[in-house]
This record gives sequence, C-alpha cells and structure tokens, in this order.
Amino acid sequence: MQQWLSGFAQFPDHPAWAALPDRPATRSGQQVSFVPSESLTDYYETEIHLRGRVATRSENWHDLFNALIWLRFPRTKAALNALHYRQMGQSAKGQRGPVRDAATLFDECGLIVPYCNPALIDLLRQHQWRDLFVTHRAQWQHEIAAVCFGHANLEALLDPFPGLTGKCWPVEVTPDWFSLPDAARWAWLDEHLARGLDADELQTPRQLPPLPYLGVPGWWPQQDDAFYADTGYFRPARHRPA
Repeated sequence: MQQWLSGFAQFPDHPAWAALPDRPATRSGQQVSFVPSESLTDYYETEIHLRGRVATRSENWHDLFNALIWLRFPRTKAALNALHYRQMGQSAKGQRGPVRDAATLFDECGLIVPYCNPALIDLLRQHQWRDLFVTHRAQWQHEIAAVCFGHANLEALLDPFPGLTGKCWPVEVTPDWFSLPDAARWAWLDEHLARGLDADELQTPRQLPPLPYLGVPGWWPQQDDAFYADTGYFRPARHRPA
C-alpha cells in the first residue's frame, strides 16, 4: 500500500483517487471510482455493482483504508460486492442473513491466514494462543502468517491496544508461497479468495475464527509472558455442553 500512499503529499482527495492508473473493476465491468458519499444515488453495494462508485469520505481513515484494500485485493473486493448483490436479489427486502453477515465481518475486520502446517491452524481454532504465538514463534512467516484485509483492522492499528481481535479466513498454501515476492503472494491470495467467494464457500460468520492479532509475533512491542497470560485478551475456547 505504501506505493500508492507515497504518491500523495497529503490526505488524498477525490481528484487524486480519480488520477490513479489501473483502477480495479467490479464484476459488472464498471471501473471503480472513489466518490463523495453524498453523491450516491443508490444503496452502497448496489452503487458499486452497477456503477463502480465506492463511497469515500474526505479525510476519513476508514474509507481511505477501504480504498487501499480495493487496490491491493481487487478481485476479492469485487467478489465480495458481487456476493452482496447476489444475496440481496435472493433475500426478502431488509433481511441480510448469515452469508452477508459473514461477508461484512470479513470485509471490515478480516485477516487472511495463509498456512502450510495444518497443526498451527488447529492451535488457532482451539484457542491455544501460547502454543501458537510463543512455542511456535519461529514458524511465523515460514509456515503461517497473518495478512490484514479488513479496513477496520487497519484503522484500529492507528491507535492499537490489547484487545484488538479480527476474524480470520485460513488459506492453505504450499511451503514455497512464503518465499514468493510480496506482490506475487498478494495476487495469489486475491485470486484464491475471489474464487472461494464466487463458489459460495463463505456461508456463516462461524467459518471465520477469531484471532487476537496483536499476539502475532512482531505485531506488538511488549510480547512478554504477562502479555500472553492475559486471558481477557487471549481467551480460551468455550466448551459447549454435550
């Protein structure tokens, strides 16, 4: 994202967004444009799908990060929008349902978690946080990683505090994925997630396990024993009655 931000001397305005080359397209073939929110004439997702117009408030970090995610993961963002539009046509007016709830959760606070060691994802699903983050610290960036997708997560990281938690989409990759250049890694994830959304793989928020992402090695400056011992943040799994 730095390559886009580095071209701006100040907070980008709408003409600056419009001047960006190679803007993505929606599934309806509309080139995406980042426009004033008050200019919309239709529902947010409908406006994007039919006209490519993404509501983007001036000097607003939340919307800035949303635009940047459109540029970093264009296929996935377009697939999420198409999913919303598809679901809206299938649901009774005013009803969202679990599919759209899951899509919104991932869009706002999602983390992509590529992995090549299934045992590490098992630890994540079981909330074995100390094993995942401390015992297997050396495996991070080699057998498992976390990639911010949700623009609300990025906004929260402007002023982070222990307690920040995202919803993650685990993606199995081959070991050599971790040695690819950054651009190739992001492009692979973008294509993979878009295909999954097109295939209706995302059905419910329960598919997106929580991840207290300040526990990811290197994502918080004081990752000592006391930090990881905080069960208010690193919560154990809840056991459902039989």
